Amino acid sequence: MIKRVISSKELSELPKSGVEAQKIRALLEAYGTDYDFCRFYSAEGLIIARFYDEFVISTFGETDFDELSEFLNFGGFSKLFCAEEAGKMLSEKLKINHKRLNLMRFSGALSEAPEQISELSLFEAYDILKTSFKIEFEPWYLDMSHRIRHGISKFYGYNGSVLCVQHDLCGEALLSQIATIPEMRNKGNASRLITAVCRKLNESEVFLLCENKLVNFYEKIGFEQFGIKCELSR
Repeated sequence: MIKRVISSKELSELPKSGVEAQKIRALLEAYGTDYDFCRFYSAEGLIIARFYDEFVISTFGETDFDELSEFLNFGGFSKLFCAEEAGKMLSEKLKINHKRLNLMRFSGALSEAPEQISELSLFEAYDILKTSFKIEFEPWYLDMSHRIRHGISKFYGYNGSVLCVQHDLCGEALLSQIATIPEMRNKGNASRLITAVCRKLNESEVFLLCENKLVNFYEKIGFEQFGIKCELSR
């Protein structure tokens, strides 16, 4: 039976590794279990985080996908992140499409960090990100400022490029929100920023998620394909 978690102690079975588990752990450390908009659930072989109407699912051992599908249908979701096999099962049961995302791990040489690399404020990061992504400022700002205050996330910038260290937990870091302003693109700035941040995170394995069209770009700067994850959306 899937039940709501009311104490972080109830999540002791959350795996110590894996991007799904670390996404859940980041939400737990940033928000705890007291907010109604950020809920956690558990069952045998399953831990779920719900942030507003977006879900992250970590499956391990035997998971009852029939029960999980009923739970998701009842609760409703706009987006769901999970492992590839779980995504296949859920997309069939929920009759919705899923998008495959490449999990990339950094395995390249660590360059010296350029002198100009610096932490960015949320306003500086947003000014760059909005040139590449459609981001609604207020919900993005409220979430990211909360994560930053709790030491979960950081933004770094270099010559018109930005990236977010979404989290660095249990020896695994996840990069996200990578963008460059139009006039500074195709000059290697994002590549230098990424490798410089990987150097800062040299005590952790560094991962990112990307679509197929970006795999070659990340392979050229030292990433390798490490697996497939799924994003389901309505």
